[in-house]
Amino acid sequence: MLLLGILFISTAPTYAAGPGILRQQTPTTNLLESNGVLGFADGRIALATDADPAAFRFGAYHRSGSLIAELPTLAATTRIRLNYDADIPSGTALHVDLRATLDGSRWLPWIVDLPSGAVVAFPGSPQHVQYRLSLMGDALRSPVVRSVSSTPSSAPATYNAVAADPYAVAPTFRIKASRQGMVGGRTANGFIIPPHARFVSLPCRCVTSSRGGGEYKVRITYRGRSAVVPVYDVGPYSVRDDYWNVVRTGYPDLERGWPMDHAAYYEGYNGRQSDKGYVSYPTAMDVGDGTWIDDLGIANGQTEVEVTMLWMGSDPLAGPPARDPNLPEQIVDELSGDFWHSNPQIGSSAMGCGYSRHAYQAKTVSDPAQSVQVTRWQPNLPAAGNYDLYVHVPVCPSKRAITSAARYVIQDRDGAVEVALNQAAQTGWVPLGRFPFNAGSNGFIQLGDLAGDAGKTVWFDQAKWVRVP
Repeated sequence: MLLLGILFISTAPTYAAGPGILRQQTPTTNLLESNGVLGFADGRIALATDADPAAFRFGAYHRSGSLIAELPTLAATTRIRLNYDADIPSGTALHVDLRATLDGSRWLPWIVDLPSGAVVAFPGSPQHVQYRLSLMGDALRSPVVRSVSSTPSSAPATYNAVAADPYAVAPTFRIKASRQGMVGGRTANGFIIPPHARFVSLPCRCVTSSRGGGEYKVRITYRGRSAVVPVYDVGPYSVRDDYWNVVRTGYPDLERGWPMDHAAYYEGYNGRQSDKGYVSYPTAMDVGDGTWIDDLGIANGQTEVEVTMLWMGSDPLAGPPARDPNLPEQIVDELSGDFWHSNPQIGSSAMGCGYSRHAYQAKTVSDPAQSVQVTRWQPNLPAAGNYDLYVHVPVCPSKRAITSAARYVIQDRDGAVEVALNQAAQTGWVPLGRFPFNAGSNGFIQLGDLAGDAGKTVWFDQAKWVRVP
């Protein structure tokens, strides 16, 4: 690090900071990353005079900067109190965030906008705990952070960090996404966008990776092509829409997997207004040019893609995941790692329709030679036994009539059985019968476009195995 000098300033909250660099003193001991901020000899942190403007999603701030630093490890502690001392003049802003890793490799999401004195509970003893300061100000005024510290606490938690279940599969959602150009612009983590950039923006500060890092990544899939890229920016329409979480913090009245801007556009939610204004078209993720054009081969500026939140569990493309033997039901989602389809050009339901807001569809044929699509729900069952099987048939708009002669093939312990189902008349969770299965992934339910009636729509949604006691 090049030493440009040490600048002392008044403790008054309104000032113009001069040139200088960050020094590793309190609160920046164990500094990991800094961008647009100055550290002073007495340990205070403020914005540099030449700091870049804030991204428009954070407001009209003339200057912005951030740093990430590590707190001292507190042995055998599962609950800490975070304290900080700061001046925040009118017209400026300070965001203080915290995260931890329990295993030394996978980071929990950031807990954002913590007040001083917040007590954070972790689901185990963290190996490392980091904090992130995001400062925003005008040409003359900056927040001033004097100290950041943590102590073990036995007080009731005011915030709870949530770890992924050991059996969790990273969830996949079908959303509208857009290409993000902005070459030469700066992302929320300070990354300068080059040509052919490979990163994404998601609408929550809770999963922004460090600059150049990959703590939070997504897998994007489009027509059989796939790419894994880090989350570097926040947006497009919100900075608090964690639509991938079971318990949402930004918009808890919306169901999981249904982004706020989609609800605004398709359903008139909040008068079609988002955090950042009127939703003129839905997009729950921006994607850099290198991923959008070069890796996925997308020609438009906006389209539907499947996005997998990889920090939340195992990659569904890594093979059939292990399943929790204590669960009474084993559900296979058509966007999970236990579902397979033979043709990447499989159709999808109208945006937002189906169980968990999505289903696949195909046009039926009656001639086997014309069949182009076979799908399979194939869980890695944790125990042998008899299972009641169910499939979900959605009620979604379709240009064609719904098939009355779908052909489900059940491969169980004893062989294959075909079950005919009238999807036009039987919707919701429909039982297929009771069948014996071995443990493992040898058994499955299979359905294709081959049916007893041609030219209709056949639906592929969720399936579930319910073990008989």
